[in-house]
Amino acid sequence: MPGVVAAGQHETAAVAAAIVARGGNPVDAAIAACAAAFVAEPLLCGVGGAGIMTVALGADEPTVIDFFSDMPGRGLAATTERHFVAIEVDFGGLARQLFHIGRAAAAVPGTLPGLAAAHAQFGSLPLDELMAPAVELATRGVAISAETAHVYQLLWQILAADADTAAIIAGGDRPPTPGQVLTNPDLADTLRDFGQLGRTPDRVYEGLIDAFGPARGGLITEADVRAYQPTVCTPLKARFGDWSVYLPRSPGGPLALHVARSLAERTPAATADQERLRFAHASQAAHALRGTTTAPGSTTHISVADPERGCAAVTLTNGEGCGYLIPNTGVQVNNFLGEEDLNPYGFHRHPAGLRLPTMVAPCVALHRGVPRLALGSGGSNRIRSAVGQVLYRRMVLGMSLADAVAAPRVHAELDEVWYELDHAPEVATKDATADANAALADSFSKPHAFPGRDFFFGGVHAVEIGADGTARGVGDRRRGGVTLSA
Repeated sequence: MPGVVAAGQHETAAVAAAIVARGGNPVDAAIAACAAAFVAEPLLCGVGGAGIMTVALGADEPTVIDFFSDMPGRGLAATTERHFVAIEVDFGGLARQLFHIGRAAAAVPGTLPGLAAAHAQFGSLPLDELMAPAVELATRGVAISAETAHVYQLLWQILAADADTAAIIAGGDRPPTPGQVLTNPDLADTLRDFGQLGRTPDRVYEGLIDAFGPARGGLITEADVRAYQPTVCTPLKARFGDWSVYLPRSPGGPLALHVARSLAERTPAATADQERLRFAHASQAAHALRGTTTAPGSTTHISVADPERGCAAVTLTNGEGCGYLIPNTGVQVNNFLGEEDLNPYGFHRHPAGLRLPTMVAPCVALHRGVPRLALGSGGSNRIRSAVGQVLYRRMVLGMSLADAVAAPRVHAELDEVWYELDHAPEVATKDATADANAALADSFSKPHAFPGRDFFFGGVHAVEIGADGTARGVGDRRRGGVTLSA
């Protein structure tokens, strides 16, 4: 029977589906789809970013490949001058958010080492064949979607900080529009070299050290680059009835699990308002375990399932991007050191070499010992709420995967709560919001209602293999999700 793929853009999903159809396993498909996402979703992920993959193939024990970024600065003096610039981004209804960009906002990228590690352990097709579709996309170009154009609008101030970055990543000196075709020949060369070498090309590392090292106001040193290694490790495991769920041990996994368990331990409420409050309290409790700030989250997710070979889930991020490129590579580097979410105690305070904390939580699940489910989400610190609530609805309430993903989401922090209303006629929205806010008032002084499904709440792209071997998937429409048979 055919497999299934769910991802954030059609090109990303199509590449993964084609790899499975050619005989590749779910990890092969996920690796190829990651490379395609660097082209089709260039502001959400990239060679200059990081991520985590969770894998369940056949009878093998599930495994996590953690290729999130390390804190740079090995061997640097504390007095090194830093190129670190505050920039305020206007997110419209989400208000304004302060980020930091610049060369000192960049942490050590982990994406290519992580994909190489996943391929070395689980790959079945040659790496150059897995890179070939993305190389072609970067060469001939991709017509950007409305969702991608929206992200360009949101992050344009960051891209516009450097003319070369704007020209290569956005194709000019203004945000691209839906349907505009963007190419990246330098990125095509980078991915081609990676596929042929089976490792990060030397020129990527050399350019990274030169452009983001202390001489240019950055923190990345040769020692950082040489020391970086992805981590292959045992995931966190939890049981929900006949389901066994596996998540990464980085903060996002335990916090998503905390949300799901908190909901499972309490009796479902009788009304929609009461249930929304119950979800808000579960999310608020997870926030209390690790205080963060709220930002839209430049993150994407890919899920692949094959009835005969298992599942893979990978979440990728580039932060918002630091606004600067590794020369001659087509690669914008992350701004993880400029995100308050990853630096809750202040910027540049993590010790050099520390694996940075992350909210990404790619998940696989076994049903009665058989790999059946893969899911994850973009969305910064809303990932824990999104993943935890979908797991609860699917595994505890027994909702269909489609209904579990589409159901309204709730996210809470301290005295603030963000929530989605069910779709309602425009005339009823004001009254529905007032009633919902009133039900939350005793616990949350700052409610934020969304009349429908919104980008803010992440995008849970999920796939599942039924007991009869039938594959199905859900691409979350909050973030342009696409599902394809493989």
